[in-house]
Amino acid sequence: MFNAINKTAAILLVGLAMASCADKAKEGAMELYKQSENAIEQREYKAALVYLDTLNNRYPQQTEIRRGGLRLRAMAMQGIATDSIAVADAALAQATALVEELRPKFKHIEGAASLEGYFIPSDTKNNVMAGNAVQGRVSEKGFFYLVVNIQGRSIGFTVIRFASGNQSVESQPISHARVIKVEGSESAVFSPEELQDVGSWLAEHTGALTATLIGTKSNVSIKLTAAQAASLALCSKYATALQAQRLASIHREKYERMLATARDQIANNEPLSQE
Repeated sequence: MFNAINKTAAILLVGLAMASCADKAKEGAMELYKQSENAIEQREYKAALVYLDTLNNRYPQQTEIRRGGLRLRAMAMQGIATDSIAVADAALAQATALVEELRPKFKHIEGAASLEGYFIPSDTKNNVMAGNAVQGRVSEKGFFYLVVNIQGRSIGFTVIRFASGNQSVESQPISHARVIKVEGSESAVFSPEELQDVGSWLAEHTGALTATLIGTKSNVSIKLTAAQAASLALCSKYATALQAQRLASIHREKYERMLATARDQIANNEPLSQE
């Protein structure tokens, strides 16, 4: 008799304990849901997503509340997308204004045969191969690059360094296979990847510069006038503006897609009943 009573009591206690745990889990899950909801109202969208992630990880059994959280997640994503589109619009407008300002200062040079054309400042002579020279260009895809020529000498050319007073910047070394040798002269093209910080440095140093062409055998120095340095800086600024315009457009398209997806998810998910 006592054993039967004790067994029944134990079962009741276990059931009560389980019910208590279930109630606490539901309360905890609901609290996180409400915190996410409040964060969205305060436009703290990333915080809202953190609350929802915590809800999913901590209370996997609270399927109804987690299902309601799908709509909140979509609302948070909608907020992030809307704010990001506004930022992208501002960046796009700024970059476009600069592109429109700089575009008239350039002329387009058609590429030979199947080669891509390029842009150079309108007052630049396209005679880089006539002597020791450095020419800045902007590709048709909007990237800054340099063409360098060393006339009548073979120095094993690898690096170009620009200097203004005690300040300088240099390119990444290029492969010897990239250096074209014709009748004792050397010429090479430095890609955007090889220039890295060179473009921004040139944009900040528009006075007279010294360009040193560094080779494995010897070096060659070229004195650049303020006008020549300004031409290089102009190419860098134009390419930077074109890339900023391109990236802003890409970001805007990305967040437009995110916004459309979020709105579809909001429409397809009912709000959680909190009765």
